[in-house]
Amino acid sequence: MHDLIPFATRARALLPAALALALAACAVGPDHVRPDMPLPARFNAAEGAPAALQATPDANAPFWEAFDDPVLSRLVDDALLANHDLRIALSRYDRANALLRGSRFDRFPTLTASATASDGRSSADQLPGVPRDARDARDAESYEARAVASWELDLFGRVRRSVESQAADAAASAADLEALQVAIIGEVVGGYVDLRGLQARLAVARDNADNQRETLRLVDARLEAGRGTEFDTSRTRAQLESTLARVPALEAAEAVQMHRLAVLTGQAPAALRGVLSEPRPLPALPARF
Repeated sequence: MHDLIPFATRARALLPAALALALAACAVGPDHVRPDMPLPARFNAAEGAPAALQATPDANAPFWEAFDDPVLSRLVDDALLANHDLRIALSRYDRANALLRGSRFDRFPTLTASATASDGRSSADQLPGVPRDARDARDAESYEARAVASWELDLFGRVRRSVESQAADAAASAADLEALQVAIIGEVVGGYVDLRGLQARLAVARDNADNQRETLRLVDARLEAGRGTEFDTSRTRAQLESTLARVPALEAAEAVQMHRLAVLTGQAPAALRGVLSEPRPLPALPARF
């Protein structure tokens, strides 16, 4: 009987600790495991392909700088600075990081401190034995300081899962921010290349029109000299008119691209006409392409 009492006492003392450990082990639940998705080691690695095609480029590299076009680089910088959707994504990323830092604070004890001070004077009725003019005897000062430390034992895994969740949200916000940056830069680079291509086509169309005008003049001269036919003249004039008909459409497409780039950089539609109206050659592709 005497041996059973200490054993029962020790059992009762260890029971809460054992129960807490058991709950901590099962309450957190299984850790997230990323699905295993089989992927090839590399893409575009065909037999005999150039090494430049087999190399994997850096996703975060400033690829537009490889074109060595200062106008394009400035447009990309302006677009990244002026885009409101990008600012919203950046604020969401900052918010996710702030929440992550806040959730990590739950791992540590919380310390709160407070202090109070009071100064009072008792009336003559409250202290009948003290003269009224003895104010020092009736004055009373009191001071109080308090510090409280609290710490939540993460038995059920709330803090751990909260930190993991906020870390995942922060990573997702960072990925969304990067994806939006790539999308904006891709729009600007694509629009700029299209603009230079349209300007090159417009220059070719105008040169063709000038050549066809000269050809029509020569055909008319041959007809007047009696060495040509009306068919030759009509065919040459039709070619000239067909070429001239394509010029307005190309000019309209050029204006649309200028306006689009201006809007992407946060400016008025006609703000970049002076910068982009002067034709420039197409951006040269980097050597690896």
